[in-house]
Amino acid sequence: MKKFTQFLSKRPLAFVSVLLLIVLYLAMVFAEFIAPYHATKSFSDMTYHPPNLRITMQGLQAQEARVINSMTWKYARVQGLYHPVGFFVKGQTYKLFGVIASDRHLIGTKSGDYPLFVFGADNLGRDLFSRIIHGSRISLTIGFIATAISLSLAILFGGLAGYYGGMVDWAIMRFSEFFMLIPGLYLILFLRSLLSGSMDSGQSYMVITVILSLVGWPGSARTVRGLVHSIKREDFVLNARLEGIPSVLIIFAHIIPQIASLLIVSIALSVPGFIMSETTLSYLGLGIVDPAVSWGSLIKRDISTLSNLRNYPWLLSPVWLLLSVTLAFNFFGDMLRDFFDPYHAIFPRVRDLFFPKKFADDHDASFLEIKDFHAEFPVGGKKEAVRVQAVRGVSFSLSRGEILGIVGESGSGKSVTTAAIPGLLPPHAIVSGSILYEGRELLHLPVEELRVYRGKKIGMIFQEPGRSFDPLQNIEKVFLETFRNSNPTCTRKDARILTINLLEEVGLDKVESRLSNFPHQFSGGQLQRIGIALALAQGCDLLIADEPTTALDVTIQAQIVALLKKIRDDRKITIIFISHDIDLVAGISDRILILYGGLV
Repeated sequence: MKKFTQFLSKRPLAFVSVLLLIVLYLAMVFAEFIAPYHATKSFSDMTYHPPNLRITMQGLQAQEARVINSMTWKYARVQGLYHPVGFFVKGQTYKLFGVIASDRHLIGTKSGDYPLFVFGADNLGRDLFSRIIHGSRISLTIGFIATAISLSLAILFGGLAGYYGGMVDWAIMRFSEFFMLIPGLYLILFLRSLLSGSMDSGQSYMVITVILSLVGWPGSARTVRGLVHSIKREDFVLNARLEGIPSVLIIFAHIIPQIASLLIVSIALSVPGFIMSETTLSYLGLGIVDPAVSWGSLIKRDISTLSNLRNYPWLLSPVWLLLSVTLAFNFFGDMLRDFFDPYHAIFPRVRDLFFPKKFADDHDASFLEIKDFHAEFPVGGKKEAVRVQAVRGVSFSLSRGEILGIVGESGSGKSVTTAAIPGLLPPHAIVSGSILYEGRELLHLPVEELRVYRGKKIGMIFQEPGRSFDPLQNIEKVFLETFRNSNPTCTRKDARILTINLLEEVGLDKVESRLSNFPHQFSGGQLQRIGIALALAQGCDLLIADEPTTALDVTIQAQIVALLKKIRDDRKITIIFISHDIDLVAGISDRILILYGGLV
């Protein structure tokens, strides 16, 4: 909790949003106490009374106003005529939570002779502030209840589809697509119109909640399905299956908790959408109706014409509050996303003040040259931040056509150093030094300019080939996307031919018949060959192989090493080969670089 509060305190918008939501939900819970009057309390001779709360030298006061035009209900303030406003004043009796009887209200006029209109009054002389507070009980709770039902359906159907696959997956996804084919608002209006219009407020509340939930679950279900589909092949899931744990328990006790952070963020971002949907229904007369009150019904009743807004602008109060709540939930959701996934959090990329100027102008003849490269990562809060040094002054150069082997234990800085070449370090990494590629400085290059190098000039293959591919795309689609990245005019037919040629070059057999296969249908060695082909697809000159043989058996390791040497000889490309195994590196490399503790 301490870590979360520290994280929240560094984001002013999210911090203010959380405070606003806390205040609103507390006001909702204690609505009878917070509101000066009941939602239906009417002052018939004070129709469209303007807000009258004033701050004077004597404190908070309610200023009297008199009607000067009964046709337009135009008021004029009575100068010098005030009624003191106090806290915990006596007023209408109520039962808090339906149990605790009281007549004390948070705010109101002390004498009770003249009403307090914090946000003004509506067309029946009812206090708008009180009605907004009472209306929040429907508007704010319906979002959470609808989200809970919708997300429960999404977890149920998405979890089953992602885990079982096959016909179960097909049937559930087609069922969800039926709901997604029709625009959400039209579907909501259609379902609501089918039901009887003569319902009390409680029935309307439940009907609207169920309708919103039925419309909202398909999109979330598809997201859950994709995540479950990717996680179900993890070792801990296979181990659970081996132990004979029931499939349902594996899905909901082992896999779903792995995506809990995403679900929490989804809740924060879904609630405002459901609140807005309820408001829309109520505004159109298909939602909450009198005597119950919600923000939507307030907007429908009070903002009926433009003349109302011109003459009585305070009637927009529920609109501004609705927009504020929506923005608050969005800012809060963004903060939660960054908190649970700090890799995507935005931190300033700090350039070392002692960055040697000569490096930017020193154009060496080497194909790739790294000079005095440092990399640090901030850990902890802003006040307690600690910089962890991953790389501490690494320098080396590489000639065209050379194979450089990099060896070191875990955490020695191998992957961090090579990931910095195409600019793949996380945004909060603090880097300094110089990385020259064909004389061009890459280290502080903007992302837009780095795209010219990524894939097209600098390719990369990774340690675990199974995680390098989208589990929901077949191999042909993966390569088509890659070819169109470098050549948008590339046709599917041309991409297919190029894909076949590349896969045959890396030694994959029965290529044409396997283009429609998905990653899980290939072995680790085959996936690594496909990864090499994908890295070569856009014609890279530098290939970074980050521990490409770690997850493979000895025989396949030898085959991958032989393949890389052959590609170097045939294509005249440069290779950086990273591994823990110095014997393996010695068999492929022209030179070997040994890293330890971030140093060469």
